[in-house]
Amino acid sequence: MSTTFKTATFFLPLLLAFLFHQSPVFTPFLPQIIALTSLLIILFLVFAHRLFLPLVVFILNLIVFSTGGTNSFLFFLIYFLLFSLSFQNRPIINLVYSLIIIIFYSYSLNSLSSLIQLFSLLLITPLTYFISQQQELQKNTEAILSQDETDFLFWISLKLKTSLREIISLSDNPKINQIAKNLLKDSAKLERGIDENSDET
Repeated sequence: MSTTFKTATFFLPLLLAFLFHQSPVFTPFLPQIIALTSLLIILFLVFAHRLFLPLVVFILNLIVFSTGGTNSFLFFLIYFLLFSLSFQNRPIINLVYSLIIIIFYSYSLNSLSSLIQLFSLLLITPLTYFISQQQELQKNTEAILSQDETDFLFWISLKLKTSLREIISLSDNPKINQIAKNLLKDSAKLERGIDENSDET
């Protein structure tokens, strides 16, 4: 998914939660909306076996907005949200997420404690950026290792085995033939071992 699409899937639920909280029409029904959203999340988990991120963003922010914004005793849920997102997205996307949240919650600044809460998001942002950066680095490393493993298996299957068979067919020396046959068996065992380890991981 593109950066724009991922940002939209985060921004729109957050905006919707903010509007629901600000609207006098929806304010009396916030508990029912939270309950319905929770039910939808559970249904997605049961039937689709996945956590639908926009719903999670919506319900967490709606809960925090409805309990006081930066003054909410549940504001720590925003920390958990940012940390969980940092394991799933690229660094730049998590940076955008943090900035969007800071902008939305700045409306509820009305005391020193709320300012400290908002400032804590600024402190967490570099940490979530670092975590997502490490996750991206790990994925890139795994991709490189997977490619190297594929190249090595390709070399064993085509180059090494073919060369050993040619040595066996052309050589009249029984010792050389035996060494080549042993190498051929060892290469087959090594290839099977790599395949088995790949299947386990």
